[in-house]
Amino acid sequence: MKRAIQSREGVGLAATVIQKSELYLARIVADLPTLVFVRKGTKTLKGNENEFVIREGEAVAIAGGQAFDVVNRPSGDEFQSAWIAFHPNVIQNYKPIRDDLENIESAFVFSPLGEGFTDAFRLATESITTRMNISEQIAAHRVTEILLWMGEFGKKFKVPSSETVSQKVRNLLSSTPARDWQAIDIADRLEISEATLRRRLAGENVSFSEILIDVRMSFALSLLQATDRSIGEIAKEAGYDSASRFAVRFRDRFGYSPTVLRKETSLTDRNGTILDRVRT
Repeated sequence: MKRAIQSREGVGLAATVIQKSELYLARIVADLPTLVFVRKGTKTLKGNENEFVIREGEAVAIAGGQAFDVVNRPSGDEFQSAWIAFHPNVIQNYKPIRDDLENIESAFVFSPLGEGFTDAFRLATESITTRMNISEQIAAHRVTEILLWMGEFGKKFKVPSSETVSQKVRNLLSSTPARDWQAIDIADRLEISEATLRRRLAGENVSFSEILIDVRMSFALSLLQATDRSIGEIAKEAGYDSASRFAVRFRDRFGYSPTVLRKETSLTDRNGTILDRVRT
């Protein structure tokens, strides 16, 4: 079976991660509110003096914009999880039945999960990945059901609010990581001068080049973990014509070469695939 990160406009993204041995990955950013369902093995998230352990059959909801150190620990011969990242419109349009739900500030582990949640997660994933003729309205409804299940635990994702400048820059870069982005391009999009952009980013203790590299490396990591594309193809998707330069950047960021990570996350019947965008 070909693996891909698949997305549906206005609904969200979905993918499956398979890993053969334990690896430590530092400061992984969840740009969108995301729910991860661990099917085999154990996932550990560490950040801001918090630690979350998600065991087989459990799920974790991660608030958008959060960064964690991640350890995926296999059970037997592999670790396997599936995730859904929610489009902001889905979060914005969700109307909780209860008014006492607490916002998830960083992450929250859901356990125990009933059979109903498993069925809802499968249907939500299919609404993003399927080639069947499912309307966007039905797809959004299925994904929203996951939010309703979260409400059964008294939790919800925060409604998107005003973003920091660095978050706005990250979101713009994430739309097309391979583009030859320059700071002036982003400044124009934000309708400010380049000098103002750099000054505001400095006020948030980050630079344009740092954000660009991190967005590209995070995107490449997702492709390596959840698709069967070749490393050369992933390098180009991440904005690098030189596979060797890409490998150096990737090792600097995560401590592992793309080859090592691909070896640990590939299937024996790799066929190559694409990053699909599903449309109705």
